[in-house]
This record gives sequence, C-alpha cells and structure tokens, in this order.
Amino acid sequence: MVTLSTSQCLLLTVHCASESNIRALHTFTPTRSDALDPELILRILLTYLPESLPPREYTSYVSEVASRLYLDVDREDVEVDVKHVEGLDEKEIEKRVKKVRKELRELRPSKFPAHAPDDILTSFLCHRAEAIDRETGLLPLVKDLVEPFLDRNAYLRTWYVSAVLPLLRLNWEYYPDSRHEVSIEQFAGLEGKDGIEMLMEKSTQASTEKVAGPEGNAEESAVGRDMKGLVGPWMYGHSERKRRKLNGREEGAPAITDPEPAEEQQLASGLRKIKLNGISKEDITGHDWEYAYRWMVHQATANFPLVTRLIDDWDGPSDVDFGGFESRARPYLDDDIQRKLELQYAQAAFASCYAVTSPSEATVRGAHGVLARLAELLDFIPPPDLATSVDSLPRIEEHTTKLDESHTPQHLEPDHLFTAEHPLTTPRMETYMLLQMIVYTAYQLLGLGNPMSLVGVAKLQFYGTAENQMTVLKRILQTCTKNGKGDEAQSTSDRAKLIWLWNWGIATEDTAATTGAGVLGKIEKAAFEDEILKVYLDTSCYTMISKLYLQEHPMLSAAQTEQAILAKALEAYDGASNGNRSRGGMRKASEIISTFRPQFPSSTRFRQVSALLAATHSLSFYSLTLQHGVPFQPVSIRVSQDPIGLLSKVLEQNPGSYTKLDDLIAIGQNLIAAGLVNTTDDDTASATSPGQDLTKQNQDADRRITLMAVESALREDDFETAYSYVVNRLTPSSLTPKESEDDTSWRAAFLAGRFRPTSSTPPSLRRLEQRTELLSLALLLAPKSALTDILSAWRRCEEEMTSLAKSQAAEEQEFDDHADKKQVLPGHFVVNATQPDLVLGQKRRELGRLASGAGGGKGEEAPVSMFDLTRSAAAALGRGVGGTLGGVGGLAGAGRKSTEMSRSGVEGAEEGDGVGAMGERVRRRDMVANAVSGGLASGLGWVLGATPAQGQGQGER
Repeated sequence: MVTLSTSQCLLLTVHCASESNIRALHTFTPTRSDALDPELILRILLTYLPESLPPREYTSYVSEVASRLYLDVDREDVEVDVKHVEGLDEKEIEKRVKKVRKELRELRPSKFPAHAPDDILTSFLCHRAEAIDRETGLLPLVKDLVEPFLDRNAYLRTWYVSAVLPLLRLNWEYYPDSRHEVSIEQFAGLEGKDGIEMLMEKSTQASTEKVAGPEGNAEESAVGRDMKGLVGPWMYGHSERKRRKLNGREEGAPAITDPEPAEEQQLASGLRKIKLNGISKEDITGHDWEYAYRWMVHQATANFPLVTRLIDDWDGPSDVDFGGFESRARPYLDDDIQRKLELQYAQAAFASCYAVTSPSEATVRGAHGVLARLAELLDFIPPPDLATSVDSLPRIEEHTTKLDESHTPQHLEPDHLFTAEHPLTTPRMETYMLLQMIVYTAYQLLGLGNPMSLVGVAKLQFYGTAENQMTVLKRILQTCTKNGKGDEAQSTSDRAKLIWLWNWGIATEDTAATTGAGVLGKIEKAAFEDEILKVYLDTSCYTMISKLYLQEHPMLSAAQTEQAILAKALEAYDGASNGNRSRGGMRKASEIISTFRPQFPSSTRFRQVSALLAATHSLSFYSLTLQHGVPFQPVSIRVSQDPIGLLSKVLEQNPGSYTKLDDLIAIGQNLIAAGLVNTTDDDTASATSPGQDLTKQNQDADRRITLMAVESALREDDFETAYSYVVNRLTPSSLTPKESEDDTSWRAAFLAGRFRPTSSTPPSLRRLEQRTELLSLALLLAPKSALTDILSAWRRCEEEMTSLAKSQAAEEQEFDDHADKKQVLPGHFVVNATQPDLVLGQKRRELGRLASGAGGGKGEEAPVSMFDLTRSAAAALGRGVGGTLGGVGGLAGAGRKSTEMSRSGVEGAEEGDGVGAMGERVRRRDMVANAVSGGLASGLGWVLGATPAQGQGQGER
C-alpha cells in the first residue's frame, strides 16, 4: 500500500465511512494508528457513517476502536482503494481536510450531563443513538447499537433503560399504529408530571384492552402494562434526572419547587397528628413515582375503572418490567425509599376512591376491588362481599367516625388527598375500615335507589348537617315508596338497611342517645322513625306499623305515632281531587283512619278526622265549583275560614237541594265535630264546658243551615217549604236567654215573611196569613234595631190582607143583594118549574153556614123555611164581614185590651196548642196587632198608621 500522509489517511477514512465500507476501515485504520486516533475515528463514524446502516455491521469495529484492541483475528484483510486520495495535490487535500474538520461532530452530545463518564465509547453510543433517532426514527437500530454495550457502565445502562427503552416500547411495541413524535433527546429532558402524562396518554385511550403479560401467558390491562413497562423503566433514570436538576441549580438555573405545593405544606402542618404509623412529611421523597400517584388520583375523578384496573394489575414501585436490563448488582431503589413509596402507593389507592365522583354501581364495585387489593398488599383481612347482609357487615370503633374540627370539605379535594397524615388516606387499619364502611354505605344507598359517590358519602358523613342527612333520607324513602308498594318483605329489608345507615351497626352504651354513628346518624332517632312510619303508611304496611309502633317496646311514643298517622291521613286527604271516600286520596285517608282508630279509642283527633271524612264524603254527592271556576277539592274545606259557608254554594249550584235539609245539617254537624268551626267567644269559653260549647255550635249551625235552605227555597219560589222550615225548625220552644240572642231564626222568619212571589197572580188570604205569622215570629225574636223594618213589612202585609178581606166581603155582599132583589114567594122552592137564583147561586160553604145557623150546629135538624134560611144567612154574613172589615182600624181601636191579648197570645205560642185563654184560637197576627196597637201605640204605632180609638170598636173578635 502506498504510504499516505496524515491528511490523506483522514480523507480516506472519511471516504470509507461515507461508503459504509466497514471492512476497509477495519483493515486500514489499525495500520495507521499514528494518524488516526480512536476519538478521531469515532468522530468520523459519527459524522459520516449513514444512520440507516444496521449497527450490527459496525458495533464490533467501534468497540475495537475504542479499546485499541483489534481482536478480530478472523477478519479478512481487503484491498483498500486509495485512488480517491492518492492523486490529490496538497492544496486540494488541505482544502478537504479543513472542510472535514469543520464538519466533524463532537463525541459528547450537546446535553450530555457533566457527571457522565468521560468515556469515548459511551459518548459515541449516546450521540450515535440520538442521530439515528433524529435522522431515521428507527429506534430498533438504536436498540441494536446500544444493547451490546450496556454492561460497560451504569450511566449507559441507566440512560438506555430510562430514555430509550420506554420510547422503544411505546412507539414500536405497545402502540405501533400511533407513534409519538418525540426524540430521545427530548424525552430524556422530560421530568415529573410531563413524563408521566406522555407515557400514560395512550393507556387512557386503551384502558379496556387486555394484553399479554411479561411472560406472555397471563393477561393484564393495558394501563398496568404501561405502568410497569413504560413508567417503571423511565423511573430507572430518576436519580440521573435529579442529579441533572441539582447541577442545573448549581449552575444558576431556577430552583425546582418541592413536589409538595406550599398550600399542601400549610395544610399538612395544620393537621392533627394521629399517633399511628402513617405518612409523615418526612416520608415525602420527591421521587417521580409521586407524580405517578397524583396522576392516578386525577384519573380517578373521570376514569375510575382505569385506576381500579391499574391497582389490580400493579403492585407498586417494585413491580417494574425492565426487560432484563436492570442492574443485577443493586436495585434502582433504596430500601427506605422503596418503603416510603409503597406507603404512598397505598395512599394513592385510598385517595383514588375518595376522588371518584361517579355514583354508578361500577364505581362501588371498583372501590370494593381496591379494598380487596389493599387488604392483599397491606396484609389486612379481606372485605366481605358487597351483597352481604347488613347484620354481617364489619364494625368499626365509634371514634373513627368523626374528624378533627380543623378539617374541612377542602381536604377531600383531589389535590389535598396526599397531605401528610391525611385522616382518610394515610394507610393504616383505621382508615382502611373507614373506607370499607363508606364503600358499603354507597352500595346500600345504591340498592335503595339513591346512588351517591364515595366522596359524596364522606362529605355527608363528616360535614353534612342533620338537615342534609334528612334530605337524603326523604329522597330514599320516596324511592322506597314507589318501589315497595305493599311488599312487607321488601320494607323489612329496606328498614334494616336504613337502620344500618343510621348507626353503621355501632351499638352505643348511652341508652339516652338520640343520634347514631352512621351516614344518617345526625338525624334524631324520633325523627328518623317518624319518616319511616310515614313510608309504611304510604305503602300500606299496616302490620309492620302495629308490630313496630303500637305493640310492646314501640319505636315511638303513642302520641308521636298518633300524630304521624293523622298527619299522613290528612296529607292523603289534602291531595285528594274527589271527596268520595272510595276514590284516590280520600280512599287512602279513610283506610288509614279505619285501620288505626281502634288503636286510639279515646283520641279526639281521630274522631275529628273521621267526622271530616264523613262530611267530605257527603259533600261529594253535590256538584260544587268555587270561585273562578275552580272545582271543589277536599282540601278546600280545611283551608276555608268558614266551612259551613260552603253549604250555601251547594244550595246555589244544586237546584232542589234545599229539600235535603237533614243531610245538609248532618254535614254541618260533622264539620263542627271535625273541629273546623269554632264560634265560642273568648269571654264565654272559660264558662262553658267542651260539651256545652259543641252543643251550642251545633245549634247555631243548624239554624244557619236552615236559614240557607230557606233562602234557597225562596229563590226557587217554594214558599211552602220555606214556611215549614221556619215554623217547624226555627220557632223556639221557650224564650231562654241564649235563644233570645239567636240572630238566625228571626232573619229566616223575616226573609220568608216579606217574600213576594215572582208571578203576577195575587196572593191568597192563606198566604198572607202565613206571611203575617212569620213576621210576627220575627218581631218576637229580632233585636230592637231590626223592629222598624219588620214592622214596615208586617204593616204592608196586613194592609194587603185587609184589602183582600174587604174585597171578598164586598163580593159576598153583592151576591146577597142580588138574591134579595129576586121576587120569590115564601115557602116556594120552584117557580115556573125553575129553581130560584138564590139557591142556585149560593156557595157551598154558605149553604152549610145557613144550615148550621138555622139548626144550631146540629146536622139532624128538620128542613127550615125560606124565611128562616134567609134570616140566618144574613146574620152570619154580617158577623163575618164585620170581623174582617175591622182591619187596621179595628187593630187601633183595641188599645184597652192590648196587654191582655198580647199576653194570652204569647202563652198560646208557648203552649203550642194554638188555643187561647177563652178556648178560641189566637192568631199571631191578631196577637201582634193587639200588642203593637196597645203597648207600642205611643212609640212604634205611627209605623202602622194606627190611631188609638175610643171604646172597643171593631177590634175585638
């Protein structure tokens, strides 16, 4: 071979490297060690050897160059072609050498740490790997390049395992279809949170996939595989990253804050230290694994199944897949660091359960799986199955069910769950048992139709007020009411769950305690049982009510049970849309009252509600619409200030209903018995007994309803019924002081007495006599302030009656005069074969009177002559007409006997037989006429227009 200069050797080496002629280099470079030192050769290879060349072709050569030991005795020497540099002149050679030296790369990468070993082969391998990745992206070539040299030093192993292996698996093994566009150099610069998020990004999208485990047989989740095979190897370089960070700080780089935020440090310093083995502030190592734990907790808030699969497949920081590249000499974690990180891993599992916000069944089952996994990792007793009956669930100490007052709901936020000595997430037996109770609570709530997340349960347990818990209880009971209609077995099961939620199975030694230790324990026991009793009433579980609340050792006092039953009955009543007791809410209310009334035989409230139901049921048979077209509903009775007044609307809207007075009065009496009407004045309430007060209310209601019926009858022109109601129902039997205060009877009598029919037919004498009688009764009962109006009506009625009597008398007189003008012989009954007009035209009653007068009232007298008949008829007619024509003048002329006649009239009314002292019937209008014309002539007589007459006149009858 031609002897070449140093410059020509350099150019020849560059040419062979550019041509990828490793065999020529292997033959040539060992012979010119004087011109080509190992560093220069490696720099030439680094600069000019194509990156796509398979590393197995030059790894042996590179190793020999770096060691200066060319041990490949089997290599074949090849002829090196030197013609590319042999014919060059010195100027050209100098020019090319200058260019080469300018292009040659440094062996150490630009970001090679200062503490890295000063080894040209290590520098070459790292730099070459970065170049291959940068130029080709073919990480498998990097693998072939570096793996043969991993035993050379710890730095190279650490760099490869932490920077190359995760990227190689991420982009070429685990997710080859969606590669990350990140270089080895960029990835090696990632720290903490950024590195975790990049490595685990794909696993969040493929969380449901099952993949083969490291041994190729067992299956595991993608997230578990990624944590072991990506994050685990990346953690292998934590010490190098930390050293680089420290060096950067020494060189003036900004200080990296401690992994624990300042806010968390403040919270940690304010925590009550529980004197049990846990995680103190000194246990916070700042290791990158702690970022992985925080990533777990934040993932749990939105993707809890992902975290549960990770916890199930991954045992913690010691469970890492290094692919066999880790150092056999010493583990990557010290024992103390590993212990602390494993405790924090357990804390992350606790925190993940409290961070989840989904209330689904999958969440509860996932949390139960975490409990089982924690029991395995922490050597605790595994939790019982979720479907275990509440009687078999584990129990905890009561002191663990409360937190220190310094803790707030903020401590349950995801960022605060990692604080030192956190009372809910620090791994120890108490927190494990507490999480267990919260998981079972969430499961029971789920079964009761009220799903709640674990953090929601924790907040309700530790920070919820009695009102918050009562709201949850009512929501649960509403669901139970819908799902458990009449199913007592289901109700029994639901009750057992609710009792467990109230006390968590913790039996307190304080027999007077009214609260429990469970998630609903701040509700007082009486209120708690009261709500359950209401549900049993809604679902018609009457047998359970009798068993639990009305027999020995009841859950509530008799008064509380009675109040709850009546409240629920009235609630059903108020919600009814129809008053018939066989429909809807009325049916429910009637069912409740009829079932439990025998249990409370002396209860006044039960009697009142029964009366209310009876009145409402009776009202349902009438059509009734309230103001603005609102249909009547039972609750209208309870909210009405005047329930009796509703009967007036019934009479208005139901024609002919006034004839059912007894039914209406019964409704009114039931309304009074229901306690809805109270007319007793405060002044008289203390002087009367309840029985007397009820009697008076019934009397007042009867009169008032009768008055309504009278008004309704008069509206429908039924005077006879109105007259009958006033005479038979409102006429007092004796004028006692209380009856004299009656303000209803006189109004009814006055209303009927002044009634005038709507038709144009003139009233009959009998009708006028009835009206006069009613007005007379009104005068006897009315207060002084109403006498003027009543007397005016009475005077008008008397004038009408007097006028009608005179008119009838005139007609009779005219008839008699017509008969007197006839030429009829005495004793002759037939004239010219024709009966006389006198006989043919006479009225039947007048003939009877004539016969009576002639015979002295005896029906067996012999026939009389025409003279006797005529004389008797004239005398009888004279007496009748004279008495009738007395009128108001006769009334005024009877002043001397007014007192005596008035007294005899009142006595006759009191006796009720209608017979006066003289054995003759005394009419009320005559009695009132005599009383007014005599006793009231000086005061109110002017109203009648009467002037006292001298002598007896025609007033006497």
